[in-house]
Formats: sequence, C-alpha cells, structure tokens
Amino acid sequence: MELTHGDSLRRLLRAVSLILASTVLSELVSAAAAITRADIPEGFVFGAGTSAYQVEGAWAEDGKKASVWDTFTHNGYSIDHATGDVAADQYHKYKAYVKLMHEMGLDAYRFSIAWSRLIPDGRGAVNPKGLEYHNNLINELLRYGSL
Repeated sequence: MELTHGDSLRRLLRAVSLILASTVLSELVSAAAAITRADIPEGFVFGAGTSAYQVEGAWAEDGKKASVWDTFTHNGYSIDHATGDVAADQYHKYKAYVKLMHEMGLDAYRFSIAWSRLIPDGRGAVNPKGLEYHNNLINELLRYGSL
C-alpha cells in the first residue's frame, strides 16, 4: 500500500499532536504535584463521595433485593450491558477502602444508603445484615476519624 502525501502529512500531524499533548500533560502534573494542603484555606474539608450502587456490589447477597438500578441494568438498558453487581465491592472491602481514604488524607466521606439492602421490601422489616454492613462502615470511618 502506497502512502500519499496527505497520509504522510496526517501521520506527522498526529505525531506532533501527541508530543504536544504529552508535554502539556507533563506540565500540568508537575504543577499539580507542587500544591500542598498549605495552599488551601484553613478549614477546608477534603473528602470523597459515592453512591451505594456505584461502590457496594454484592447486589443479591445477605437479603438485599433488586434496586431500581439493578432492574434497569439487568434488563440491558445500560451501555455495554454493564451492571453494578460487583462494582468496587465495598460491601466486602470497606475496611481497606476506609484505610485507603485515611492514607490519602481525606477528612470526610459522603456515602448513600442502599435502601434495597437495608429495607429490602421497601416497607416493613429492617434487614439485619444490611444494618450490620452500614453500621460497620460507619464504625470504621469513626475509627479513622472520618465522617
């Protein structure tokens, strides 16, 4: 296959674009690395936030029933048929994740409650395992001084 002058020019422009992008990205990373907490106003709270569906996983464990999102994704309505069945598996790995947040220097963690785990039928009895999970997560956050 023979390359035309236009093909060669396009390849050259792509290469130059990649080099420029790499240089700019390198400069941005260097500048960001120079920022410390001392550059942030006193009293600023560094934190993270998640939604239960995005991080918990364990979609059908310990009495949890399907949420609206579980139903939506299991019916194939998400891109690439992705689901939150495992997600980040915080349900099983919450201790490691809270420790990681502490090591990162976060001061706060905003999380949501999976009501389909806590009150699986939407009304009535509280699921003891769901309550235990959320209680354990909160206790772990308190142990590290976050919340």
